Amino acid sequence: MLIDKKYPLFKRCLVMLVFSCCWFFLSCQKALIRQRNLFVPAEFSTIEEAVKNSAAADTIIVRAGRYRICPAGIHITQKNLTLRSAQGAGETVLIGTGEAPLISFDQGCQATLDGFTLTVSDSDPNRACPLQGGGIYCAPYSSPTIINNFIVNHKAKFGGGIYCAEFSCPKIIHNTIVDNRAQVCGGGIFSFHASAKIAKNRLLRNSASFGGALFCNADRSVIKNNLIVKNTASHAGGGCIFIDSSASLVNNTICGNSALFGGGVFGLAGGFEQLNNILWKNRDDLCLVDFAMTCRPQFSNITDADYLGVNGNISQDPLFIDPNHGDYRLRPESICHHSGHPQKVYNNPDGSRNTLGAYGGPEPLE
Repeated sequence: MLIDKKYPLFKRCLVMLVFSCCWFFLSCQKALIRQRNLFVPAEFSTIEEAVKNSAAADTIIVRAGRYRICPAGIHITQKNLTLRSAQGAGETVLIGTGEAPLISFDQGCQATLDGFTLTVSDSDPNRACPLQGGGIYCAPYSSPTIINNFIVNHKAKFGGGIYCAEFSCPKIIHNTIVDNRAQVCGGGIFSFHASAKIAKNRLLRNSASFGGALFCNADRSVIKNNLIVKNTASHAGGGCIFIDSSASLVNNTICGNSALFGGGVFGLAGGFEQLNNILWKNRDDLCLVDFAMTCRPQFSNITDADYLGVNGNISQDPLFIDPNHGDYRLRPESICHHSGHPQKVYNNPDGSRNTLGAYGGPEPLE
């Protein structure tokens, strides 16, 4: 009674505190209960069935094997769903059988796709291709994480491997994107009004009319530490093409790509940034049309000597270890070591000045 009369406010606060703690504890317990691991094929015979029965924050773990996906593909709508393989991309293969993207991330989706080979059935070579995203489609306002995958042999009109729709923010990290084809733009990746992070990927032997490996249209993507090699475009941008883009192209190795214009990089309007790159032995390294001054390459090694001595650019053999067998790491005596932008933000992990190409900078390709 003494507390009731003299400390009524204290009592009310104490009751509210106890109630809040109980509510928080029950909420945590509820969240923990909802975060489940679903296993394919132990619990669900197909990945589609597991996705259908999953909830936000669940993890679907797929055992090694080859899985034929239904013609409609896999649609992921759950915000925080994780779909990952148990044994990695080399052992877990998803095979597309229809005309839709193999994986689609719906609007608002923040899911993770980790450790698969994504490819298509070769039983019907004349099968029609989707309009956008042969392998993966990222819907507007989606922000999935696409990591540790092999994305192989897909085709579409736009974005043979991956299509990033307007206002999407996907993280495309440490994937091998190879032998994909777009009838129009973006053989490997097409980014349209998006803000993608495209890092530590290998984009190899992709093809399109425009942008063999990568097509960026009016986007703000960050493209760094990628190996972009032997891609082709019948018109422009064998490696990359930037149209009215404010993207950043930093610490990439862009070699052996070909196109009629800009075999390595083609830029039209906009103000995209390019620095600390190696553009070597592309069929026409660099073509810039109606560009802002910020588009001029900086601290890069370019076969085309037109940029030699300007903005810290060099033009000397980068001395790759074994490019004939796909090893584009640098020999110890390469001039590309410690020739990048001198600002500390670009330094190598050991604190030394930036090394050019995909294997340099603060987050080098492994």
